[in-house]
Order: sequence, then structure tokens, then C-alpha cells
Amino acid sequence: MKRDTIDKVIETLEFNQNSNLSSLFFTSQQYNQKELFFEERLVLDVAKKLNASAVFFRRFADSQTSKPQLFIFDNTTNKFSTNQLAELHRKIWSSGIIPLYYVFDKTNINIYDARKQVKYDKGTKTISIDPFESLPLITDSYKQHQKYSARLFANGSFWEQKEFANNFLSKETSENKLIEGLKDIRKHFISESGLDSNLAHQLLVLSILVKYLEERKDEHGNHVFPNNYFNKYQNSTSFCDVLRKGKVVELFDDLSTHFNGKVFQLNNNEKLILSKANLNQLAYYLDGNIDNGQLVIWPLYSFEYLPVELISRIYEEFVDQRSDAVYTPIHLARLMVDECMPISEPKQNYKVIDVSCGSGVFLVAVFKRLVQWWQKERFDKTGILEHPTVDNLKAILKNSVHGVDIEEASVKLSVFSLSIALCDMLTPTEIWMNLRFDDLRERNIYEGDFFEYLSKTEKEQFDLAIGNPPFEDKKKNFGKLLDKFNINSEYHIPRNQIAMLFLQQAMQLLKPNGLLSFVMPSGPLLYNNTLEFRKEFFSRYKVPQIIDLSELRDAHVLFEKTIATAVIFAYNTIPDKNHVLTHIGVKRTKTTKERLFFEIDHYDMHPVSQEVAENDLAIWKSNLMGGNQLYYLVNRLRQLRTLGDFIKDKKEKNGWIYGEGYQVAKRTNLADHLTGKLKVETKDITEEGIIKTCIETETKFQWSREPNKLMFKAPHIIVKERFGSRRFIAHYLDYDLIFKDDVVGIHSPKGQENELIKIINYWDSYYSILKMYALANSAKGGIHRSGGYILNMKDIFNLPYPENEGDLKLSYHEEIIKEDVLNYKLEELSKGEKAKINIQTVSESELMQFGEAFCNSLNPIYQNGNKSFNPLTPIQTLSYTCFPFAYGDDNFRPQISTKIQDGDLSELMENQNESVHYRRVLRLYQKDIVFLIKPNTLKYWLKSIALRDASDVMNDFINSGY
Repeated sequence: MKRDTIDKVIETLEFNQNSNLSSLFFTSQQYNQKELFFEERLVLDVAKKLNASAVFFRRFADSQTSKPQLFIFDNTTNKFSTNQLAELHRKIWSSGIIPLYYVFDKTNINIYDARKQVKYDKGTKTISIDPFESLPLITDSYKQHQKYSARLFANGSFWEQKEFANNFLSKETSENKLIEGLKDIRKHFISESGLDSNLAHQLLVLSILVKYLEERKDEHGNHVFPNNYFNKYQNSTSFCDVLRKGKVVELFDDLSTHFNGKVFQLNNNEKLILSKANLNQLAYYLDGNIDNGQLVIWPLYSFEYLPVELISRIYEEFVDQRSDAVYTPIHLARLMVDECMPISEPKQNYKVIDVSCGSGVFLVAVFKRLVQWWQKERFDKTGILEHPTVDNLKAILKNSVHGVDIEEASVKLSVFSLSIALCDMLTPTEIWMNLRFDDLRERNIYEGDFFEYLSKTEKEQFDLAIGNPPFEDKKKNFGKLLDKFNINSEYHIPRNQIAMLFLQQAMQLLKPNGLLSFVMPSGPLLYNNTLEFRKEFFSRYKVPQIIDLSELRDAHVLFEKTIATAVIFAYNTIPDKNHVLTHIGVKRTKTTKERLFFEIDHYDMHPVSQEVAENDLAIWKSNLMGGNQLYYLVNRLRQLRTLGDFIKDKKEKNGWIYGEGYQVAKRTNLADHLTGKLKVETKDITEEGIIKTCIETETKFQWSREPNKLMFKAPHIIVKERFGSRRFIAHYLDYDLIFKDDVVGIHSPKGQENELIKIINYWDSYYSILKMYALANSAKGGIHRSGGYILNMKDIFNLPYPENEGDLKLSYHEEIIKEDVLNYKLEELSKGEKAKINIQTVSESELMQFGEAFCNSLNPIYQNGNKSFNPLTPIQTLSYTCFPFAYGDDNFRPQISTKIQDGDLSELMENQNESVHYRRVLRLYQKDIVFLIKPNTLKYWLKSIALRDASDVMNDFINSGY
């Protein structure tokens, strides 16, 4: 590598390698354990094999594992030809290890989207790739270079730039493309071969495994199969030849005998069918020699670099999916393993179980982490990055990795996945010479009902229970399930939700202080009226954190179908009464949606006291919408009389009637009070009024609301179960009108019409406060499939309706919170990464409003005579805004150094704790100045965020003795 050229690249792109805290590392250099984290060392080892010159990592202030952001390749000596660059790209794209990379030569820095597949020319059978941007190494203006600055990668801002909205997309990854391609192949293959779909699936997956083994080679060119191995199958030269010559059954028999473990095992009927089948077409698909360009698969991939989890994912895609199963994305499984088994903290004799192992995605991630622990322990002793032997790996699997699943196909899939993972950790020669698979079904992977397993197995034997149990609400025969396996459910399982029963019962498997981490439906876990379960569970077990994924609920954002989820972590120990858990509300950002990584920053993390976690329904939704400040506001309003209190009192004393409208559905009951009456369809009720009415012609109804039929009579109020843009969609009516079940009616006797009109006027006068309150309390609005705008009758009756309307008057701080919830947070719940606060850069006027709110929050406490906090001029750079605030009299304007004004914060960072350097949100102090340093995106500079920043600054002052 020419030193002057790489230095120029580093300088131009601001990698700052001379800093002790730089996270750019070179593959040609040696680093000690303090300089290079162990997970970074493993990535650097892969980068070295790919001939990369350097890797840039994003480090985090908390326990999150470092994430490689980009590779840098030096091509100043033209060591990579055009063909070699294409092959390099094929490997990187197949591996999914990084989303982009730079290749620089003597004149240019070429930027490549590592999530784009190579182009394939069917005529020449060659692949090619082009950079999506080339930057001159030397130029008069480096403005174009700034968007690729290392500073943007260091705090994650790079991925949020509008310019890259169509780059680094999840749909372009090798995982997505391979699944799409194989689905296409499967459809054609099943149609053309006439094979049963299950056998066709099994053949496809085993074929992928053989292709994987066939393509695996080491740096010396050694393959898994010995030279000319396929010759014995009628002089075949490759696996695809074996398929064409009808010898695949003999091959699978030989491989089954060689490797043991039943991975390649077929039954006699399957063998008979395959021996007679014409598999030419499959061979053409697999080697790419097919005329239909849509079915070119193999030339695009480097199977030796495909993540092993992806091969399991392929198998999973081909098995019949249970309706109650929500399959876990690979990056979520990795996050959970990172949280439960930090790579920096190896443990001995660690035993893990996945209670519903499905495809084996958790088991593979756990197995890989256990192997990394083994490697780290060895490295700490020897300073050498060693690779375990077959016996080491099999011992880890045998002693530490366990799973349960009720489906035979899932158990086979988990065993298959672990077998592949084992192969991936060995050299080709080791795989062939030394690997013999154990049949993991004999003791590690249990086929059967989890509750049956629980009744038979030893309790308190595992260090970690991890997984994604089935989500089945209102499970049929729930009582029979409890009786069948003698399950002692000491407290109520809400809605007979089977996932909640898994959570309750799996704690028995853990050793004292053992840890559980489950993906759960967030509704019953946090948002529905399931306080009894939470109180019991949270008081018995210490819950350190909940990662709330509710905002990622839409299909294809996290899971393949729409489902709101959360990951709960729980230790098998009773919590201290002063325990504080962390509720993390993960936002829908570009990096999250495109499955790059989960972006979790300071404002997503909300402390929840043990008492509140056990006893309060509102805390979780308040945290999602606005944090503790919104919770305190909502809590204050909850002390007031509710509309429900008022109406129930009116019902008892004055004969008021209320309820939801009727439902036709199964048409089982006659209802004279509905048939032939004037009705309104829900869609015809608007904020302005009722657009049209008609006569109900139905004669039978499922829910006729006979006991509450007076609510259809005047005088009455009708209110639609949906928020309006300016007011509730509610009207007082002085005529009879019937309505459907997504409308609520309230009827009063004649003479009390003014009370009804008063409710409508009250709703109109205080709509913004009431809307905010309902959103922060509703389990439905913004959490399920409602887009943030639906409410139900319970929400309406829970609205505050105080005797004294003055009790609704908001303070300065409360008004800020309300406005930000309605103007920004509601939209964020429904639009995610496309919401205004996530795409807009903060403006000068918005910064001024932020500064005013920040100072107004601090000064009532810290103003002393003429001294107070005052905003100075914000310093805006490409990647962040630095906003300084001075403490002094009105004329105090301290001189900020030229370096800081130019955006160089090194002198501010000089004496800070190392973790400060990797935070996205910084508070730094210098003499009488407070510096707030955050990305430029509007969401970091809302006025409500200013209130939280002020609170954090106060805590810093208190902790420092001020």
C-alpha cells in the first residue's frame, strides 16, 4: 500500500487514524486487546482474506457489539482487475458482512453498494459490477466527499441521508434475492418434475447443501470433496452432472454413510421416486445453464461466503409454516444473543435452550457465540486467533446447545442448520476427513410439545432460555392443555395467549440468576389490560430491559407479517424494590427498516421503576409516544373524573344508556328496533356532519344491542371510533338513528339534552389535550394495525371530564409535550422513517425554539441574580449540530475556540471517558458552557427533547455536586 495515497484517502474522508480512539483498522497491522475489540478482530480476519486494506467500525457507548460499516481496498497498483473486482463484489454481497466499500486507485475513490448484486452476461457467462459513485482523489472542492465522511458513519448519520434513499436496500441483499430466486426455481421445478412438494423441497435444500460443500475451498485451493470425487457416478464431473445422470440417490446414500447424523438420509420410498425422476431441469437451474434469464441464480453467488443462517432460512422458506409461528429475522436473533451473551464476557459450561426452535436461527447464533467465546479465551491466553477442531465444536454442541419443537420438520431443520454451522467453522479438508455428524435428536433437540418436555426434564439446568414461542391468542382447549401436562399456572394467562404461558413456565428451566430472552406479542405483554400478569411476573423475576419493537409492526419491516412484538429479558431472581428496568422503544429508521442494524439512541431508552412496572398500565405507551414527561402529564390527568365516571353516574341516577352500535355478521337474531329504521353507515359520519342516511333492510343480526336499544333514540350523541383531524367525529342528534358497532352512542332522557350538548362542546374545546391523552393511554391507537388513529369505546370513556375544566389547563412544559406528540410523534408511529422528524434537517428557527425551551427549563432552578443560561450560536456541520449554552449574565458571551467553531470537537473530548466518543447524543461541559452535540435530524431538536436534555443536565450537575 502506498502510504501517501492511503494517507490522502484517510485525510479526505476524515478517518482520523492518528487519534487513539479511531475505529479504522488495517489488515496489515497488529493490534493489542485494548486497541481492537474481539468482535472487530474476527471481522478484520475476514477482511484480510478478502484482501481488504482496512475496516471502519462503528462503536457504541453501551454493550452493543461493534458494527463494521465499510471495507477499504487499495488498488493503486492495479492488483484487482475488472474481473477480480466483480468476483470480490460477489463474495462481499454473498456474505452480507458490510453494506458498502471503497476501492481507491491513484486518481479516484470508487464507492460500491455492497447490497447490489453483480450483473450477469448470459452470452459470455461473466459477471461485472460498477461503482455507484466515483470521487476524484484530488480536487479543488471536497463537497462531494463530505457525504462519505467517517464522521457520518461514526454516529450513524450516513445511512439517513436522503441522497441514499435508494441504496443499501434490504430487498437487494443476497438473502432476499436468493429466497426470491429459489422460490421461482421451486415453482418451476415442482411443476416440471411432478414430484410431491415436500420431497421437491427436501431435494432442493440437500442440493444447496451439496453445492455449498462443492464450492467451499481454502486459501490453498483445497475443496471439501476429493479430486474427481463425482467420477464414480457414471463419470460425472460435478454435482449437477450427478443430477443429470440420475445418480443423486447413490450420492446421498454415500454422503449419509460418510457424514453420519442422518442429514442426507432418505427413506426407501423417497429413494425410489428420485431414482426414477428426471432431474435435468434442476441441474440446469443450479449451474445457471438455462435460457430463462429470470432463473439465473448460481453465477450471482459465492456460496463459500453465504452466511450459514441463510441456508437455514432457505429450508425454513420451503417447509409449511404454522399459522401461530412468527419466524425470527436473523439480525433480531443476533441482537438478542449479543444482549444475553456479550462476546467480551466468555463463560464456562454455559447451557442454552431454545423453547420453540423452528428453523434453528437462535441455536445457530448461540452456537457461533459459544465458539467465539472459546476463541476469545484461547486468544486471551495465547495472543493467536485459533480455530476449534471438529472435536471442540462437537463438544460445544453436545454440552451447550439444546432445543425443543413440536414439529418434526422444524426439528429436522434445526439439526440441519446446526450441521451447516459446524461445516462453516471447518476447513474443507477437515470437513471431509474428520467430520461425522452426531444425531442431535438423540439428546439435544427434543421433538414434542414444550410443556411435555417441561414435565419430563430436570428443572433449573439452563443458563439461558431464548427464543420466539408461538403466538396463539385465545388458544382452544387451553384448560385441557394445562390438565394434560399438569401445568401449575399460578397466575392468570391473559386471553389464553400461548406465548404468555411459554414465558411463565420457561422460567422453571433456569438456574438461579439464569436469563430468559423471548420475542413476545407486545399487546398482551405491555399494552393490553393485562396488569395482573405483569404484576405477578415482574415481582417474581428481575426484568433488566424490554426492547419494544411495536413501531416495527408493519409487514416486511421486521417480520414477514404485521405483528407488534417486544423482546423481554428476565433473570430468575426476585428483584429489589429499588430495581429500575429499561424500556427501549426501537424506532423505525432507515437502518432498521433495511435491516442494517437496530439504531437505538439515548432518547429511545426509558427508565421504569419496579413499582411503576408492576402497577401502571400507561407507562409503556407513554414511553413510546414521549417518555417520562408525557407519562407524568398523563398521570396527572388520570386523577380527574372520567367521562365514564360521569355517564355511569347518569345511568344509575337518570337512566342514561350507552354502548357500541349493532353488528349484522352472522344474522342470527330478529330485531324490530333495527329493521326498517333510519341508519347511517360509519363512513358517512364525518367531522362536519352526517353525509347521508338510508333505511336498514336487514332483518337478522348477530349483535342487535337489544338491552341498550334506547341509545339509538333521540336525544343522543354518536361518536365514531376514530380520531378526526380537528375534532372528535361526534355529533348531537335530536332524531332517532341507528349505527354500526364502530360507533358509540350515548342517550339521555328528554330534558337533559343540554348535558349531551355540553359533552360535545367540551370535546371540541379540549380536543388536542384529549387526543393526546387517548393516544398515550390507548392500547390500540398506533400499536396494532391502526396507523395510530383508531380508538375504542373504552378509550372514549376513559377521557378526563373534570367537574372543573380549569384542571385541564396545561403548564408551559406540558403544552410543549402535547404539541410534539400531536405534531410529530403520532406521525412517526404511522410513517416511521418517512415521518417529518426523521427526514428533515433542523432549521435555524427550530434550533432557536429548542434553545429557548432548554433555557426556560433550567433557569427557574439555576438562575442566580443576573446569572442564567443563554443560548449561543449553534455550530452546524455535515454530521451533527453542536449547540453551546453559556451560564452568566445577559452580556456574557464566552469565546469559543476557532477549532470548535470549525466543527473540530477534539479539545472538548480530550479528557472524556472513552464511551463518550461513540455516543450519538453528547452533553459536554467546559467552564461555564454546556455543549449539546447531536445529529442534525429534527427529531433530536424538538422542544420536548429540550426538556429531557435539561433534565439530564440537571442530573449531571447533581452527580457532580452542583
